[in-house]
Amino acid sequence: MVLLFLSGVLWLALTAFYNQCGYETCLGYDCAGHYETEGEIPTDFPPPGYQSGAVVVMCADTGLVLYGYEHHTPLYPASVTKVMTALVVLDHLREIQELDERFFFSHHAVFSIPRNSSHIYMDVGESLSVYEALYALMLSSANEVSLGLAEHVAGTVEEFVHLMNLRAMSLGAVNTHFANPSGLPAVGHVTTAYDMALIMREAVRLYPIFVNIIATRRFDIPPTERQSETRHLLTTNQMIRQGPYFNPDVVGGKTGWTHAAGNTLVTYAEREGRRLIITVLQGTGTSPYRDTAALMDFAFAIPQVERVVFHAASYTRSIPVYQEIDGEQVEIERLTLQATQDITHTLPANLDMTALRFNLTVPEYVTAPITEGEPLGRVVVYAQNVRLGSVSLLAQSDVTEMIPKEAEGEYTPVAEEADYAALLYLPTRMPPDNFLEMFREGEYLSELAIPLIISFAGLLISFVLYALRRKRKMNKLFHIGSGNGTRYTHPYRYR
Repeated sequence: MVLLFLSGVLWLALTAFYNQCGYETCLGYDCAGHYETEGEIPTDFPPPGYQSGAVVVMCADTGLVLYGYEHHTPLYPASVTKVMTALVVLDHLREIQELDERFFFSHHAVFSIPRNSSHIYMDVGESLSVYEALYALMLSSANEVSLGLAEHVAGTVEEFVHLMNLRAMSLGAVNTHFANPSGLPAVGHVTTAYDMALIMREAVRLYPIFVNIIATRRFDIPPTERQSETRHLLTTNQMIRQGPYFNPDVVGGKTGWTHAAGNTLVTYAEREGRRLIITVLQGTGTSPYRDTAALMDFAFAIPQVERVVFHAASYTRSIPVYQEIDGEQVEIERLTLQATQDITHTLPANLDMTALRFNLTVPEYVTAPITEGEPLGRVVVYAQNVRLGSVSLLAQSDVTEMIPKEAEGEYTPVAEEADYAALLYLPTRMPPDNFLEMFREGEYLSELAIPLIISFAGLLISFVLYALRRKRKMNKLFHIGSGNGTRYTHPYRYR
């Protein structure tokens, strides 16, 4: 019987919930504002094979994740850190004349890195142009060059690292924190596969010169004031140079390795107009090259489909229209808002469409007069925090100001001219705003009759059964009988 009572209460709560939900949403949306898509999205894409500890494949055009594993787990990045170093340098020195500027290497830049780490044998007081330094940074992964660029751009390495972290936050790389511009192991120097893909995507998107640099197999630095011989720089990325791991779809990328990080690789690839960013962390040996190739083939095989991510006809919103009458704001009508066009977007077929999010910007109320077609709200569609599109919500009718005439405390319509009569706009009848409002209107109270009757019937029967059970217990506890002429009031204690 208790279950009967609880089921009635549950029915009552669900009735009230769905009544209210139905008035605040519409066809095609649930109560959280999630769009219910039509049809099935194909999901029979077997995951690619890989050995690395964390991977992600991102669409370079939209930023949507096509596949990921442990891609939000903070890990050591090693020298793929230098992608962010190059991005910050290009942010501050983007003009050609600035890239041609020469800077001199300090004692700190040359001697504060381990001698067994990657470098190009720069000497104290030797100079490079920013342009040459960027090639040394991305092709040879020169650690002393990363420090020299940092000092040239920000004055100190510490200030440059601060700029790196600010840039990461601006991209939404919230699980990333840099401690140096080189990627050498340091306390708190971590990133994620996803964050590194965001950083690579930004550099590729903003700077064609960055793409040219990472796509270069060899670059020569001419003799300097301290070096009489030409420095021949060869890329460390085996996917863009001839060999067993060469891949024609790879435009370029950045490699990295330390004992703490393992082998890391971030790659920019393109095939038939589609562009990808692939990040591989915690690899072993040459596994990042094989894993990147497998992830690329997997992602390029996913078909792209044109999807309607927002149906204009399925969403309407009603808001009150107010007018000041006799010094008070009075609601004179309710206005319907609706979009006039759908939002479509080309998306990968394996994208989880239930993850779409809708940012609705609608005013609580508006003030008359309102013109039909006037934009009063906006819907923005997101997937994985990527903005897919937006559309305005327009007024579906005109609302003119009510012209009142005071008579016995009430306002009545008044005709200013013979051919015009202003109608009194009364609020359209709206469903109750909450559960308690249903008790004030008989029509909606009838919807609650059945769950109320079941609830109270269950409660009454529960009380009756409880009383009968209580009586039986009392009879056992205070049993009065006779045994050899002795009366007792408890089965275990005689009196």
